[in-house]
Amino acid sequence: MNQYEFDYEIPENFILSFSRFLQENGRQEIGMCVRNCEVDFNILGYAYYNGFRNGDNWNKKALDVTIFGNENDLTVLRNNQRILKDTMEKFLRPSKSGLLINRIEFVISTNSYDISLPDDSAESFDVLSADIHDAIKKDQPALVLDRLHTYITKYLRKLCNAHSIPVCDERGNFYPLHSLFGQLRRYYERNSAFQSDFVNTTFKASTSVFERFNAIRNDSSYAHVNDVLNKAEAKYVISIITAILQLLKDIDN
Repeated sequence: MNQYEFDYEIPENFILSFSRFLQENGRQEIGMCVRNCEVDFNILGYAYYNGFRNGDNWNKKALDVTIFGNENDLTVLRNNQRILKDTMEKFLRPSKSGLLINRIEFVISTNSYDISLPDDSAESFDVLSADIHDAIKKDQPALVLDRLHTYITKYLRKLCNAHSIPVCDERGNFYPLHSLFGQLRRYYERNSAFQSDFVNTTFKASTSVFERFNAIRNDSSYAHVNDVLNKAEAKYVISIITAILQLLKDIDN
């Protein structure tokens, strides 16, 4: 490919790969916000005729970018718009793609709602997180339940391992989700991690919440051939579970 031959292509899995690129370049917060959004591209035509008169741009094409997301994520992205645009253009590699960003617009998605997952650089967590956020963006919370269960199980095992808490019995059988959580809760209680009786009390109650989440995953999600949980209740389950997960992350930090 010589200097005037371009493919004009957007990288596959743009959201996941671009959010990783941002994080690898020290823009963790922006990367996490991008991961929660949807992105739409509109190739306008040759860049020269869209205002790019400086430099050797006659054979490149201008690109409008629209980012859809919730208000909190979009506020962060707007406040860092110059960094976002410069990094996105670098990621698109204009010398190969021939694409130059004309402008970025931000649109609040009417179907969006917030969840927060602990940031983990491991590839398996990355894939699970991408699946979860993709289903959230498509307003399909029932699709989240099974993947969220897998994500939380992996995350609790990781926390247990970090604190030398066993994750399986003497026969090598892994403990279920609620048992892992119960052991972690008792570990934090022994080490005075909780400042308030409120958190201590609600964490004790959350052990049974995780036990019931096991049942929802097995009986009301797409993990098996089930009648899946309705949208309203699925959203509620997700919000409760991810709130507990976020507090676990904050406590452990």
